[in-house]
Amino acid sequence: MLATVKWHTQAGTLTADNRDAFAHAHAHAHASLYVIADGSSSHPRSGELAQALLNDLTIGFNPLLTTELNAEQLAEALVRIIASSHQTLRDDFPLAACSYLVLCLLPDTAFTVHEGDCCLGAIEDDGEISWLSAVHCAPNWQGDLTHAQIAQASSRHALTRCFSARRTSSPEINYWPARPNQHWLLASDGFWAGLCAQEQQTFLRDGHLPAPPTDDDISCLSVITRTT
Repeated sequence: MLATVKWHTQAGTLTADNRDAFAHAHAHAHASLYVIADGSSSHPRSGELAQALLNDLTIGFNPLLTTELNAEQLAEALVRIIASSHQTLRDDFPLAACSYLVLCLLPDTAFTVHEGDCCLGAIEDDGEISWLSAVHCAPNWQGDLTHAQIAQASSRHALTRCFSARRTSSPEINYWPARPNQHWLLASDGFWAGLCAQEQQTFLRDGHLPAPPTDDDISCLSVITRTT
């Protein structure tokens, strides 16, 4: 599947390093992989953990495509890679934590695997963003809040799921209909929760804001599929 991919990121001021990261793999016409991760600003080496997880996912993805697995089989295989990465990285990153979102596109469907507060959106023809995936945070423990409601909650940074040696990994898997010329958006919470709608549109257009963000890193990965 052909796609146009754009990564926009702008560092915040909470940490000396930008702890958002992305990766993608186009190993086979049958499936493509897109991943973002957001390292915690409260725990040391979380940006390194985020990048290490993405490396494990992209390296592990290519061998999966030696046979044409269906969406459910691919999702289960990616969860196994995440579980293996959780075990191998825990000793090197005992205090670190990150959120992540995996988007896998197949010819007739799409699925996501995620933990934390990185979110999947679909950009409609009028430019409006429809947020699709759930946010794993304390205010949304019942899973019934909109992203706009969560963004206003002061406790949204308290995550109920994330990738960390201090927690059991518990990914959520969701399946989505896929169509040609679809515009997917994978975003860190600095984008979907930290920016108003106008700032989101400016960031998508220009790749940065006129004034740097005052706290969290802002990142989004735009993926536009096309048939030719």
